[in-house]
Amino acid sequence: MKVLITGINGFIGQHLARKLLERGHFVVGLSRNKKCNIGNIKTYYSGSVLDKKLVEKATKDVEVVVHLSALTSHAEIIDNRFEALETNFLGTKNVLDAFSKSKKLKKFLYPSTGKVYGKIMRLPISEDHTTNPLNILGKSKLITEKLIDFYNDDQKEFIVFRIFNIYGPRQSENFLIPTILSQVNQGKREIVLGDIEAKRDYVYIDDLANAFILAIENKGPLGVSIYNVCTGIGSSASEIVKTIGKVKGIDIKVKINPVLIRRDEMRDEYGSFDKIKRHLGWEPKINLKEGLNILCKR
Repeated sequence: MKVLITGINGFIGQHLARKLLERGHFVVGLSRNKKCNIGNIKTYYSGSVLDKKLVEKATKDVEVVVHLSALTSHAEIIDNRFEALETNFLGTKNVLDAFSKSKKLKKFLYPSTGKVYGKIMRLPISEDHTTNPLNILGKSKLITEKLIDFYNDDQKEFIVFRIFNIYGPRQSENFLIPTILSQVNQGKREIVLGDIEAKRDYVYIDDLANAFILAIENKGPLGVSIYNVCTGIGSSASEIVKTIGKVKGIDIKVKINPVLIRRDEMRDEYGSFDKIKRHLGWEPKINLKEGLNILCKR
């Protein structure tokens, strides 16, 4: 199968592309970087998804689009909220325009976020939970979800993954687990964090890539399908620090910096993966302890 991945040089894009190549798929890449970070990609386009002509060129002759191009880190989005909206909304509109016009393209996959739920009324969060995002990431992603639904004509597949907190090798230090490991690997035994008791749902990157692969390789219903990608378990930064300390055999102390505490999120956020298990046969294989053990020994 011929698959276009926008944002192929990003954290998710690199892992997914490698897995697709291993499975014999032809992968086309698009990214703002001048060069592709994955050596086996034969067709690569350098530029922005805001370039409509480039998007039309990249989508030519492909069967599936995995649209990953977006600003994703909390700090990056807060500092560049209008750029985030432009990339997440207008960039997606360009891809959807090309997708809707193509006779060959049959499947569109989009990574949304668990942050679209916002104010949480019950746990674990299922897909029928109300969406009332509290932060810019959640708001921009929910707007984009609505845009995808606008393009839906029930003639093609539109798959939206509401992804909770992913982690794994080569993730940016803007995210919690790489931040902890970076400080520890620098020899620090007292690290600086924000809220260490809030619980989040952590999904290992290989599990997320497998969810995409199942959606790509299996025929699903026409129209828009929305799935949580999560583990159903909430874990705190405090628990993560303790686990890393045990794996590395060191005692790690934490200094709280109030500036790092996020005021635009709920205290506990974790989801239900019942729907994606029923429809795609997906469930997480690597628990947080196993994932941290892999990262600590790299």
